[in-house]
Amino acid sequence: MSSTAKLSVVHIVSSLNVGGAERFVIDLCQEQLAQHITPAILSFGSVQDTLVDVCDTKQIPLTVIKGKSWQEQKRRLALLSGFDVIHIHSPAVLKSLVFHLFFLRHKRLIYTRHGALLLDKLHWVIVHRIARHFINYVTFVSAEAKQNFGYHAWHNVPHLVIDNGVVLPLANEVFSNNNSILKLGSVGRMVGLKGQISLLKAVAQLSKTRQQQVELHFFGDGELRVELETYAEQHVKAKTVFHGVEINRENIYPHIDALVVTSSTEGLSMVILEAMAYGKPVIATNVGGNPVLVKPEQTGWLYEYNDISALADLITNAIDEPQLLAKFGLQAREWVAEYYSLERTATCYQELYRAR
Repeated sequence: MSSTAKLSVVHIVSSLNVGGAERFVIDLCQEQLAQHITPAILSFGSVQDTLVDVCDTKQIPLTVIKGKSWQEQKRRLALLSGFDVIHIHSPAVLKSLVFHLFFLRHKRLIYTRHGALLLDKLHWVIVHRIARHFINYVTFVSAEAKQNFGYHAWHNVPHLVIDNGVVLPLANEVFSNNNSILKLGSVGRMVGLKGQISLLKAVAQLSKTRQQQVELHFFGDGELRVELETYAEQHVKAKTVFHGVEINRENIYPHIDALVVTSSTEGLSMVILEAMAYGKPVIATNVGGNPVLVKPEQTGWLYEYNDISALADLITNAIDEPQLLAKFGLQAREWVAEYYSLERTATCYQELYRAR
């Protein structure tokens, strides 16, 4: 493709419910507009999805096509045929499009894996064996995800790790802790792999006096929310607030002192990047891309997944040494600004879109 011609790119997501990959796609579209690319989003979710209104507010063209009927399949193919680049952002999308790929083989096809799961069940193996004949580039947000993808043997398709980038808020949008209460935040879907129960169990291990020095703020929703609320009510003395889904980042990160990530697996966590951009240190599990972002005693702390006692100790240290929160938070913001700018990420993708 010409290095000067204006490109049209459609980003395809399985839904526009709140999630790190979905927020990243919206942010990427905004940055691509600044780079004279014409982006759009195709969602296979619902017009009621939480982030649909965000696309409208940010004036990002959005089409929602839900369902698998023949008419809807034809609509998808007709829409995709009008773009220069088709950027697929999830395995579920790849599966839905697998029999369209032959008809789209003359387009530039990019497949980005935002997670690190192996996807070794038979139906995923079949989907990826078919798709490897049509995809031009496959990209990953972490080295672990790239390594795991080796299972699918896409030997003739270039593999690249492209770090997700994040919007850096203005300095006056970053609030600091001015009281004696440590406000810990958890942001994400309330499903098993996110492991939020670990945070509740860790705080429950603290003494009553210690718990009075902590607040827990959960942002998100999901199948385990009732279970988490019940556990908190029965076992946790610290003030615990379940805020539900919050799509505005400025209503989350400026109001917590540190982010806690308890997941069993992660790619390159957008939640961690967002918190660090707001100058918040992070306590995270030592899995996936987390150690790439969270540098112990520099931008936060790491602990082994499901080690409740270790997490409790880190929370206690944060209570006892609040000066470290400000220090690590500042270093986290500087780290993100230098290495994880959205402009850098968008430039990397533009190079793939235009590669000959």
